[in-house]
This record gives sequence, C-alpha cells and structure tokens, in this order.
Amino acid sequence: MDFLNEYKRKCCSPGEAVAGIPSQSRVLLCSEPAALAEALYEQRERFHPLYLYSMMGIANPHIYQRLYSDGAEENFSVGISYMTKPEAQAIKRGIKIDHLLTHFSKIEEMFRERIRPDYVLCHVSPMDEEGYLYMGICPGPGRVSIDSGAKVILQVNRNLPMINTDFNRIHISEAEALCEMDTVLAEIPDMVPTELEKKMAQHIVERIDDGSVIQLGVGGVPSAVGNFLEHHRHLGIHTEVFTDVMRVLMEKGVVDNSQKQIRPGQSVAGFLQGTRDTYKFVHENKELYFERLSWVNHPETIAQNDNMISINSCMAVDLRGQVCSECIGLDTYAGSGGQLDFVRGVRGSKGGKSFIAMRSSLEKADGTSISKITLTLPPGSAVTTPRNDTHFIVTEYGVAEMRNRTLSEKAKALIAIAHPRFREELTYQAKKQLII
Repeated sequence: MDFLNEYKRKCCSPGEAVAGIPSQSRVLLCSEPAALAEALYEQRERFHPLYLYSMMGIANPHIYQRLYSDGAEENFSVGISYMTKPEAQAIKRGIKIDHLLTHFSKIEEMFRERIRPDYVLCHVSPMDEEGYLYMGICPGPGRVSIDSGAKVILQVNRNLPMINTDFNRIHISEAEALCEMDTVLAEIPDMVPTELEKKMAQHIVERIDDGSVIQLGVGGVPSAVGNFLEHHRHLGIHTEVFTDVMRVLMEKGVVDNSQKQIRPGQSVAGFLQGTRDTYKFVHENKELYFERLSWVNHPETIAQNDNMISINSCMAVDLRGQVCSECIGLDTYAGSGGQLDFVRGVRGSKGGKSFIAMRSSLEKADGTSISKITLTLPPGSAVTTPRNDTHFIVTEYGVAEMRNRTLSEKAKALIAIAHPRFREELTYQAKKQLII
C-alpha cells in the first residue's frame, strides 16, 4: 500500500476535517488536538450540543478558554475523568462539566462499553515508514474507542514526541481525515515543593530501598521524593504518568530498571506530562514503553514488580483511615485517577509500600487554621482510598501505618502525625465516639 499517497489524499484543513461531524455526536479529544478543537469551536453554532470527552483535564489554554467560555455550554457538553484547575475554575463560574467517575484502570472499559465515542480527534506524531502515527502525550482511551468503531480524525504535529508503544498508535488506513498543524504543546512542569512537602518527602525516601520500582503521582510531595532519590541506585519505574522528575532520574542513571520483573530495562507508563525537555527525552526512546492503562494500572500487573513503591497526595483523611484526594466537600478539584489502582497493586507486591501524603493543617483566608486529619471527612467528600486499603499516611510530622491495624490503632497513629495544636481535640473526639 502507498501510505504516503493515502496520507496526502486525507490531508485537509482543520475546518474541513471536522466538517462532517454531526450535532449530538460523542467526540473524544485525545492528547489535546488544539487545531481540531479550535475548528469545532469555530463551527459551534451547528452543535446542539456536541458531547466532548477527555480523560485528563484540558491543559491547553487555547482549548479550555473556548470550551469553557460563557455561552459555549449551549454548543458543547463536556465530560472529564480527572478534573484540573481550569475545570475547577469553570465550575465555580457556573459552567457545568460532567465528571466521569472511574479508576484509570477502568477508563478504557468505560469508553468501550458505556460512552462509545462516534469520533476520536487525536493529536499524533508524524507517520513512520509503516504508515503508523503515534498518539501523543495522553493517549487515554483513544485506541479502544477506535477499535470499538469510532471514526478517526488526526492532527499531525511535528512537535509531538513519538512514543515507544505497540498499542497507542493509529494506522493511516484507519483515519477519515487529517490536518497538519504544528501547534505549541502545553507544558506541565512538576510542582515546586514547599518546605513542608520536602519534610514529608524525607519521611518517605528513608523507607525506599535501592532496587525499588516507583510510581509517582502529581503534586509537590511526589516531585520532592523524586528529587531526593538521586543517591539511590538501580531504581525502576512503573507509573501511570511519566513526568519531568522521572526523566531526570533516568538521565542521572538512578533509574536503570535492572531490578524489575515487568519489562526489565524499560520504564513503563500510561501517559506523559512534563516540559519540552521531557518531550524531547521521550521521543523514540526505547528505554521507555507506553501501554494501555487497563494493563499499566491493573493491580495484578503492578503486583508482579517486587518492592513496588507508590507515592500520591490527598486532601483529607479521617480517623478511620479513609482518604479523600478529589474534593473538599462537594467542590471537586481532581479525580480518583489511578491512586487506588496502585494502592491495591502495591499491596500484592513483595516488599511493596504505598504512601499517601498531605500537610497536616490548612490556613484559611481569615487567618484561622483547620486540621486536615478529622474525625470524619467533610460532608460531601468522596472516599478515594478506603480505610481497609490505606497503607502509610504521611504529614510533615511523620508516618502513620494503617495496614492491618485496628480502628483504635489507626486513630492513634493518625493523631500522632496531626498538627500538635489539634491533637488534644482529635483525641477527645475519638474517645467520645469510643474509637480509642
């Protein structure tokens, strides 16, 4: 087959590429194809509405400033699995964004069996000699949606890294249309850790042995942990999201993946988040391997690696060990993502440890402070990691071990790492409720 001629036949402008999408279609935005999303917005008046879906919150300002603008809700109905800052801000302005409630290990199942997109609009790297174009930064459920019958429209971008994968790719014969547009990629650098987050990270790092396999979530604590691991040796990576700090660990030789049981010699990830340096590092790098999230995040897959370490953040913990990482009351700021996938996977790993970190207290706008360890979670809060799954909870004051502990033991351990000014009151509340 003459792949180049087929490519040329299907190449058109962004507006022409999306012109055939009917109103009320279900459309998955895969890896933020900015030019195609802009074209949809330019044609918005014909949609009543168009249903748009994304696994991750939208990072590209050229997309979210349009889709979340006043009046756009009449034309677009948006569903997101993992909410981020733009979504939280839009919701506060009264923009309705539907929350796709599932773990990342089940996101492909949700799209295949429930959402079933009519179209996948995908950001891809240029075509290789075999006719394949490689899905970009966040492939998500794109491939399974295509396999389930979704039509494919592509934005080809030379700025997009070509990731090493056998799964997250699209053949030119599968595409309905494509456009070429080298839009600038949204960069999401690691958060700069605060001094409190560095203290939490130090508590965690001293419990990580050489040869461990790590998963780092997003946030200041996972970033600080990565920075403090530079003196470790023979680490491996098996993670849902590959970030800047992981790239640095590979460049420094701290990560060589020599002790892994799953794909030894390669860092395994489901998607990518970082800066231009990380995009360049990932490009055609055979020391990394990107796979479907239903495999990467499956607890049985994770458990096959010995000494698996999972490090994530949360917003609140109650004295029973229930963890909320998504919302404060009914105000949503994130999603369940893959936190519980890794907590449960690590539990089956020989020598595995899962850490969930947060600062012990929060200062309010009026100058008062509240404890983030409480008797019960704030009303309306979602439980991301149940009490029976939690392993280690970390604050700047230390580490509380939860696994295989009684209710009273959990409560006492959590009170010991709460901010000192709240420990007496927490103890009083726990005794009043006969918890301790």
